Amino acid sequence: MQARREPANAPFPDPDPVRREGVRSTIDTVVEAVTDAIRDGHVVPGQRLVEQEFARRIGVSRSSVREAFQRLAADGLLVAVPNRGVTVRQLSRQEVDHLFDIRAALETLSVRRAVPVLGANPAPLRELLQCMDAAVDAGLTRRYSDLNRAFHGLFAQAAGNPQLSVLLERMGHTIYALQFRLMIEPREVLDTHEQHRRLVAAVLDGDADAAEATIRAHLESTRRLIQALPDHHFAGPATPP
Repeated sequence: MQARREPANAPFPDPDPVRREGVRSTIDTVVEAVTDAIRDGHVVPGQRLVEQEFARRIGVSRSSVREAFQRLAADGLLVAVPNRGVTVRQLSRQEVDHLFDIRAALETLSVRRAVPVLGANPAPLRELLQCMDAAVDAGLTRRYSDLNRAFHGLFAQAAGNPQLSVLLERMGHTIYALQFRLMIEPREVLDTHEQHRRLVAAVLDGDADAAEATIRAHLESTRRLIQALPDHHFAGPATPP
């Protein structure tokens, strides 16, 4: 796989008003634009976010941006810093470990509960895997990152517990920026995709134990890769979100 750089002419991507079903509020649009910008590396941990700049580029009021920033700060993605405004949260190595401990507990539960549901109706999972195959073959790392989120989200949705889905989504938000660093490396994308394929195989076999073991190993592999990133990607000692 050869990574192909996808268009990134703006400091952060333009919001897509029809990306999600239904009519979204202006604040939802800003929240999605900010999370996309962080996930895709357009803004980085520790970087200060300016209300006026986001308002101008997205075409919304500063009050909408301010409310979106407050929501993202409550979710732990942004941090309000005295005399600096709002910055993208930068995790410490210890915080990464803590988050992955929690994520492993939640996602193994999600996968185990999803196996009988997805096994009975595997079409969405098969279709998603085919899209991921195509993204890998084409070297579309941004596309694969989007599909990776959808892949994990499909299991959470199939688990039938809305609160579990919300918790996993928020957990993912806090490590977007670090995971993006992995997704730009072709070797890491190939390894990740192979782990996804093994998970799908376990689901199609109806083997919940194998699926749980696979997702646990996948998360542990991701944790190790993130912890192997250089020190400048991390904050100092853990601080409350």
